Amino acid sequence: MVDDSGGRSVLLLLHGMGASGDVWLPWAPLLEERWPGRWLAPDLAGHGASPPLPAYSFAGLAERVAAGLGSGGRAAAGLGSGERLVVLGHSLGGVVGLALAARAGGLPVAAVIGLGIKAVWSPAELAKAAELAERPVTWFATREEAARATCGSPA
Repeated sequence: MVDDSGGRSVLLLLHGMGASGDVWLPWAPLLEERWPGRWLAPDLAGHGASPPLPAYSFAGLAERVAAGLGSGGRAAAGLGSGERLVVLGHSLGGVVGLALAARAGGLPVAAVIGLGIKAVWSPAELAKAAELAERPVTWFATREEAARATCGSPA
């Protein structure tokens, strides 16, 4: 989703794991009223309508976001001379925002605001995350089948 109302700053909204850019839709009226520039809410790789990555890392997710903004990012994001990105990310999106700001050949990121970022991981949590990352993708024939498998209830 994109608001193309114009302005000098571009707000890049990055969702958390398991969500999509649509998670920001309830904020659209407030953003339209209060944010002075454009805003973008893309789907991170492997989420929503965005295709998966061959392997996942924070840097890889940041590269996909940058690539989605176009060559060098500036033109496709509609960034003119002197314009900069402000990144607001929830959880995984916050970490991806930090990786986006830190990457070489980077976009002009003025600020990153991360909400709900898990900063300290125990060895057990890191091992569990690595195990989950290695699991193959599970595909379901229907939304109802996916809901039963993941939630124990129909969608």
